[in-house]
Amino acid sequence: MFVTTTRRPRPEDEKGAAGIAELIGAPVHLRENRSLAALFRECDTDAAVVVGPEGARWENANGEVFRFHPNLSALRVKELRHGGGDALVEAAQLKQGDEVLDCTLGLGADAIVAAHVTGPSGRVVGLESQPVVAALVKYGLARYPANSSALSEAMKRVQVEIADYRDYLSVCPDHAFDVVWFDPMFRRTRKRSTGIQPLKILANPSPLDRQSVKEACRVARRRVILKERRGSKEFERLGFRVEKEASHHAFGVIDTGW
Repeated sequence: MFVTTTRRPRPEDEKGAAGIAELIGAPVHLRENRSLAALFRECDTDAAVVVGPEGARWENANGEVFRFHPNLSALRVKELRHGGGDALVEAAQLKQGDEVLDCTLGLGADAIVAAHVTGPSGRVVGLESQPVVAALVKYGLARYPANSSALSEAMKRVQVEIADYRDYLSVCPDHAFDVVWFDPMFRRTRKRSTGIQPLKILANPSPLDRQSVKEACRVARRRVILKERRGSKEFERLGFRVEKEASHHAFGVIDTGW
């Protein structure tokens, strides 16, 4: 993999490309008006990160593309601003000033919503084990042209860490966060989930393990949350009680009672 720019990059795009390359440990190749296909042949690889005025994206030789988008978080933040509810917020009992650890950041939708609810006095850390996903989401959170100041401010408050939650939790101090949650990539996603399908190409498919849940219970002052398919046997296997259900998924809870 390599990092490049669009054909007519701005100075800030070149700077952004260099930053992403350093973050993921990949070389930068100047575009010099060449096609992406030509660069793939020249570099003998089939994937690249491309940075330009419209943001940063990962693209492969098959034309598959992954880029950051706030996805449903924009609608969820809007709903909360107008007095509505949110299933994850309710399951986690989130409030202003809370400290949250999102162990499976992905596109960052849940972390954005959490950052909106917890506010400037709170803290939201999102862990992403896949460097390319983490780099593109971090880049997008800082630069995406949000349609509201509330969404923009929430995105900028999410702290992205390139880390596997198994490693991070094992060295995390006791009671370091109020809430810890997991939203593992579903083994089967709905075909209409266009924002999630590209992520599956790059995402870590490893299932959640009991030791990580045990560590999360040590780290969480209040609750550990698991989002899974409705009716999933993962809740029982990992020791979660199902507290809230939606049409296609459910939230399992472990109260840590600190």
